[in-house]
Amino acid sequence: MGYRITLDRGVLRGELFGRETVEETNTFFRAIVSASRETRCPCILISVRSSKPIFQVERHGLIEYFRKLALTSSRRIALLGDSRDLQLSHEYVEVIARQHGLNVRSFLDETAAFQWFRDPRRSQERRRQQERRGQEAQRPAQERRAGEERRTAQRRNSKAAEPATS
Repeated sequence: MGYRITLDRGVLRGELFGRETVEETNTFFRAIVSASRETRCPCILISVRSSKPIFQVERHGLIEYFRKLALTSSRRIALLGDSRDLQLSHEYVEVIARQHGLNVRSFLDETAAFQWFRDPRRSQERRRQQERRGQEAQRPAQERRAGEERRTAQRRNSKAAEPATS
């Protein structure tokens, strides 16, 4: 495991690579929390590469590190991962952090993270549009299925309501 913490274009950048255990993650987070106290930088970018994903953020106490990093509501923390598993893990961290009222977001690339640092509202709007597009792609199949179920139920109800003729 290794890590590097630098100040880059007004952003505190923490790069973690080759992490295997939760204890290594704790070591990295202690270092980045210390650096964030020294620099008081409002934007933190955490880039994780060649590492195992962690999904039990609360169980391992990692959410506490995010709380320490997000001392103020204006502080933004962006997460980057170099694999699909890390990206999924970071998306989960984002959900948990939001539930705790923290300003943490997961990004697919560094450019998007830096855009969010510069203008958080515009990026959030784009993200919501992307989420809506993803939901719209699922909607036709769901609507078709719901329509079929509705028609089946209507046929059943109309047959049950018909008077018996004999």
